[in-house]
Amino acid sequence: MIDLIAFDLFNYLEPKEIEDVLSHVHHRNFRKKTQIVTEGDDSHSLYFLLEGKVKVYLNDKNGKEIIINTHVPGDFFGELGLVKTIPRTASVMTLEECKIGVMQEFDFKHCLSSYPAFSIALIENLSTRLIEATETIRKLGLMDVYQRIAVTFLTLSEERDGVRVIPEKLTQQNIASRVGASREMVARILKDLRVGGYITQDSNSITINRPLPHSW
Repeated sequence: MIDLIAFDLFNYLEPKEIEDVLSHVHHRNFRKKTQIVTEGDDSHSLYFLLEGKVKVYLNDKNGKEIIINTHVPGDFFGELGLVKTIPRTASVMTLEECKIGVMQEFDFKHCLSSYPAFSIALIENLSTRLIEATETIRKLGLMDVYQRIAVTFLTLSEERDGVRVIPEKLTQQNIASRVGASREMVARILKDLRVGGYITQDSNSITINRPLPHSW
């Protein structure tokens, strides 16, 4: 389990300030597939992910789920609704058992007003997320389904013994939700990549055996 002081929000705080801020964070345990945040609900808390993994997603009017992000230990979420005092802009659900630090709205605003270093770290983090989101939108908006899958695979993968591996278990529907395509289209592309020897799939991971083609 990651320690709270490892989070970016505490980068510029003095030890005594960190101690005070942490006194406002309370630990909670959540089971797998627990809905933590629901899109449209009032915003009351900031969340620090200490252990486990969560997905951030949207549902369209037809009930189709679109995954826009996943968070791992060291990530925090829920700050936008508190800063802007607006309803939640997306939903969050646990993908496995999680331990999460929770800071209530009143305490969050107290920390913002009391510790300028806390506010600066938050602004830096929000700026980074905006830049990353803008770049992702730019790339995906100009790509076809195959290219979006290829970019997603490269983003999620990590190098192990000279090959790139996606350690996260991805279903066809999960990939479809990430790239905004139908499950059937994703299934056809994955089959072609397997037949071509570009990827190998098992129940828990995907291995990228050689560089994926630029187009399909």
